[in-house]
Amino acid sequence: KSKRIGAMYRGSSLLPVKYRKMFANSLMLPHFDYLDTIYGRAPKSKLQELDILYKKIAKIALGVEKTESSITVYKDMKWLPLHLRRQVHLSSYMFKVLNGHSPSNFINNFIKNFYYLGAKAWNSVPLELRKLTDPKEFG
Repeated sequence: KSKRIGAMYRGSSLLPVKYRKMFANSLMLPHFDYLDTIYGRAPKSKLQELDILYKKIAKIALGVEKTESSITVYKDMKWLPLHLRRQVHLSSYMFKVLNGHSPSNFINNFIKNFYYLGAKAWNSVPLELRKLTDPKEFG
């Protein structure tokens, strides 16, 4: 990731904000989403390192100062804070498990490894969303 961040930073003066945001969304954000429910169980210190990279990418994309508020930056990027992204993804997996939209081997592994975190994320989802059965409506 650091090579891409460096390339993004060096090219920031050459590209308009629109294209820097596209770069961040298409080439950087998937790295944070990939297996995020698994690394969400990592120690807080490691998750904080990811948060710092996440914020850095957003701030480079927007061309703002390092001291700019994260809330403003996330709003401008249309991103959720990283811990909330993980929670949304975990809730989505939980929805699929509970409604039979996942392969059985996935369900068994998910329940074995994510029972507590999955239940915690699922219980934070509003009741009206938990009652849905169609993945298209939930997701």
